[in-house]
Amino acid sequence: MATRKSPSTGANAAADAFTRTSALLDPVRLRVWDSLGLTVTQLRVLGHLNEQDGLGNAELADRLFVTRPSVSALLERLERNGFIRREISLADRRGIRILLEPAGREAVNSAREEVRQYAATMLEGLTEDQVKSLTAAFGLINESTGGKKK
Repeated sequence: MATRKSPSTGANAAADAFTRTSALLDPVRLRVWDSLGLTVTQLRVLGHLNEQDGLGNAELADRLFVTRPSVSALLERLERNGFIRREISLADRRGIRILLEPAGREAVNSAREEVRQYAATMLEGLTEDQVKSLTAAFGLINESTGGKKK
């Protein structure tokens, strides 16, 4: 078994600052979730489908780190409320593809935009160089963790 190297003091301090800063977004996230009538996990399902429409139950369960029965329950509520639809996969007649409905896409996009605007107001007091540094650092974090560059 490979041993894991402990993060440096600087990395720990940066992680603490990142976590505290991330928590500043909680009030707007909670307001958005409440206004949409969605749980955080339901919104994550919609987010994954917004990135890659047509995923199956198993892949969603893996991406969300939940069980397949949990995904099925999430999908049932999302479908009942018009955010998604399920259809038989043309590639595998036994499989089901989950597709976003316009209401689901709108929920994801409006949630992301509201959080983005809120975050932008938090950065208004920074200099242009500080914003560039943050943007570069966040880009490196996303790239190093396999995140998508937007």
